[in-house]
Order: sequence, then structure tokens, then C-alpha cells
Amino acid sequence: MRLLTITFPCMPASELMPNAARRIHWAVKSKVAANARQQAKMLGLAGKGNWQAPERAKVTYRFYVANKRRRDLDGLVSACKPFIDGLVDAGILKDDSGFYLSIGGAEMIPAAANETRLIIEALE
Repeated sequence: MRLLTITFPCMPASELMPNAARRIHWAVKSKVAANARQQAKMLGLAGKGNWQAPERAKVTYRFYVANKRRRDLDGLVSACKPFIDGLVDAGILKDDSGFYLSIGGAEMIPAAANETRLIIEALE
């Protein structure tokens, strides 16, 4: 089993949450998504090593949160879409369609600082 963990030093941006689409301008969301995608590409390239994008992969989301604020777990996963796109750009994942990528799970974990970890498992 091949695993790769990509760690983001933050939670996904609140502008990327599905409910934010109702209250912010599309251009604002687009800029935030582009920045998140670029951040993911850079982190992916830095942590890639000799990892080759598998034909199929499973991603597990771990959100480390520093407070007890209520958060919508499926909203957080949706807000990670630009992270996934950036990992495709970096060659970590082959594609983000359902034929190539599945979701292994998602959880929130109390921690000292906010952090998002995407654990990628090769399913070859």
C-alpha cells in the first residue's frame, strides 16, 4: 500500500464553502480558489518525492481544528476541491473524476492549530 500525506497549514478558505456562494461575488471566490489550487500544487511538488500518480486513488480528509466552532464536514470536503485540483496539477493524482478518485473518509480532530491533511492511498 502506497500512501502520501499532503499537509496544509490551514483550514480550507471560508469563501470556498458551498454556502458562501450565496453571499460573495463569483470573482472573489474564483481568486481564492486559484490561490488554494496554486498552494496545493506547490505543496504537492515539494512533497512528491518519487511518487507517481496512481491509476486510481483514495483520499481521506483530516481537519485539525483549534477551537470547538461547529463546522459542516461535507462543506469542508467541498471546499477542498481546489486542493485536489492542485494535486492533479502537481502529478500527485491522475484525475479527480469518480473513475480515478474515491473518498476514504473525513474527520475533524481537536488540535493546537488549524491544519488540513489529505492522505492519498494508491489503489493499484
